[in-house]
Amino acid sequence: MDSNKNKEKEIRNYIVYDKRKNISHNYDGDIDLPSIAEWIACGFFLDDKNFTKQKYGRGENYNCQQNWYYEPRNISFKSAVEEFTHIFETLILGNIENKKIILPLSGGLDSRTVASALRNKDNITTYSYEFTGGVKETKYAKKISKEMGWPFYNYLIPKGYLWGKIEKLAEINLCQSDFTHPRQMAVIHQISKLGNLIISGQWGDVLFDLPKLSKRETLDNQAWFLFNKIVKPGGLALSNKLWDEWGFIGKFEKILFNRIKGLLSEIKIDNPSRRVQAFKSMHWAHRWANPNLNIFSSKCELFVPYYENAICEFICSTPDYYLQDRKIQIKYLQNTSPGLAKIPWQLYDLNLYNYKYFNNFYFPRRLYRFLKRNVNEKILNKPPIIQRNWELQFLGSENSKYLEHWLFGKKILNDIVPSDLINKFYQKFLTENQVVFSHPVSMLLTLSVWCEKFWKRK
Repeated sequence: MDSNKNKEKEIRNYIVYDKRKNISHNYDGDIDLPSIAEWIACGFFLDDKNFTKQKYGRGENYNCQQNWYYEPRNISFKSAVEEFTHIFETLILGNIENKKIILPLSGGLDSRTVASALRNKDNITTYSYEFTGGVKETKYAKKISKEMGWPFYNYLIPKGYLWGKIEKLAEINLCQSDFTHPRQMAVIHQISKLGNLIISGQWGDVLFDLPKLSKRETLDNQAWFLFNKIVKPGGLALSNKLWDEWGFIGKFEKILFNRIKGLLSEIKIDNPSRRVQAFKSMHWAHRWANPNLNIFSSKCELFVPYYENAICEFICSTPDYYLQDRKIQIKYLQNTSPGLAKIPWQLYDLNLYNYKYFNNFYFPRRLYRFLKRNVNEKILNKPPIIQRNWELQFLGSENSKYLEHWLFGKKILNDIVPSDLINKFYQKFLTENQVVFSHPVSMLLTLSVWCEKFWKRK
């Protein structure tokens, strides 16, 4: 390997951590309406865009264009699993000395792999949470914790918790992504008392479930694939209206597509699946997921092993087939913690020794859950099962009072979004489709809080 390539690898940082706590944020500059339109449509800003012409990351080492490459090696699956095991466990075990570890658990694979890496440790406290009136999400997490012999805490996310914490949340995530996803904000105070180091399994699913795109897919098709992944229909509808309201030339949807295509083209990887994977890690993770990880780091030290450069290097040099369908993570669990592999994966309700049948059961189970939910609600008149955080924060008279206060009681928001347009989309949420239009309502709420706290500060 030549010296230039060695130098290039030295500056590849997988995902740049958000280190803005000590940076002064002056939002008095010119408002960046095109970027706000993108933010509303996607739920996060693209590249280094921000609410104003002040770029995101000014004053920090923000350079996500050097993160990814594609050089698959000719190695066996067995060797790949062994290599992942060594890298993953070295990363985790090398960062836990003299720490009281807090491990968030779910019924999925990412947190389960972290649990397996900690299998011989006893300084672990685990937790999970579920919505009040929602699905019993903690069932499998509790089983995982019991299998490992660790204490387990079960938290309920309460109705309307957001309103007492919304301004604090804005200070933590700087309104970079919407407020209705990070439910950990409801219980972070309790969580932080369990230890002093949180280890999160975030982003493992993106890295170890490579999209199966044809190697002949054009750049346009790759961009459309991403467009349909990251753009929210309700957010796009609002951004289209705002684009016309603001008097910009051209169709916003086409402009947004070309923005995504342009950023995608900057990733110098020919393989379509790998280019899409790189885009998601370079942009989606950095601008959507990371701001809300700051909720954890605001109270405790945080370690995210799947964000580490050593994992990125492994992904970039591992054959495609091994990175599809979570095969490496599943084999890792089978090898290191058979007891964990026997606990069903919540998504399919099958254990990890039956993974070859997952795809056969996925859609039937989704259909079964859909039919069961409709029978319970429409025939048996049972209360709806809470499935999404916004349902706990937006629905009901008490929630409506707070939500409407931020949407209609803060006139500074109207400097950006006309009140009649806010009302139009709020009514769509109330009367047409709550799932689709909860997103633009959430983005309007977040924008209102940003205006109040950060824009035109006196």
